[in-house]
Amino acid sequence: MTFKGLVKKEIYVALHAQTARFRVVKYIVIFAILFALYVWKGWGTTWKTLLAMFVFGTAVHFFFRWKTKGWTESWWSYQSLFERN
Repeated sequence: MTFKGLVKKEIYVALHAQTARFRVVKYIVIFAILFALYVWKGWGTTWKTLLAMFVFGTAVHFFFRWKTKGWTESWWSYQSLFERN
């Protein structure tokens, strides 16, 4: 698979694996938690939390990508978008 094809597949999965409503609510909750953390502990803790969330999210992404063989097979809570169609 070419790099362009890989990027297109990743974008497809990112946009179609969750409903738009779920994504909006998810980001509202994340930003609310980060804002509360900023107000409570300041920028230092907020940046560390953002970095930890990024590292953890990237690790989970690649773990699921590995277990689903590039999003083509269902595994655990992930149902392949390509098997549904």
